[in-house]
Amino acid sequence: MRERRQTAAMKPVALADRLSRSMMVMAAALTFVLAIVILADTVSRQFSRHPLGGAGDILGHAVVMIVFLQAGYAVRCRSMARADVLLGLMPWPTRRVVLAAGYALGALLFAGLFIANLEPAVTAFLRGSGPGFPAWPARFVILAGAAMAAVNYLVLGFLDLTGPEPTLEGELEDLGQLEP
Repeated sequence: MRERRQTAAMKPVALADRLSRSMMVMAAALTFVLAIVILADTVSRQFSRHPLGGAGDILGHAVVMIVFLQAGYAVRCRSMARADVLLGLMPWPTRRVVLAAGYALGALLFAGLFIANLEPAVTAFLRGSGPGFPAWPARFVILAGAAMAAVNYLVLGFLDLTGPEPTLEGELEDLGQLEP
């Protein structure tokens, strides 16, 4: 019976992992598109002596979108900055509490980013765009990335608070399962 509960509890974790990987793949695809836009802008400048119209807006928005599309995956892979040296000196029960507090702060940070960008995203969508590349797609990607990062911080907190003491082999195995 306990195994059923544990697998039922892991379904949201697996869903968050799949969403994080999918967003990472979207970031990779967007990076490829970004390279094409840069190439087109360079060719346009070379042959017509004029930059590609809107390339600067596209590049600026794309970089922000790539960062936020990768944020959830970076959190889930435990790639965010932390003081592993200090954590290694703590006994496991203390380390659980310290990690949970750090994950809670990370979740609050990204939840704050989500809340702060909600109204600007809706406003940008409803007003439409003037000349140039519209800002609303980047705003909504910021919302999605911030939400995914916050969820993944909560997932890490859940896993660290309820799971056994991690071993290096176990962490490496978990990271291997997250490969895109």
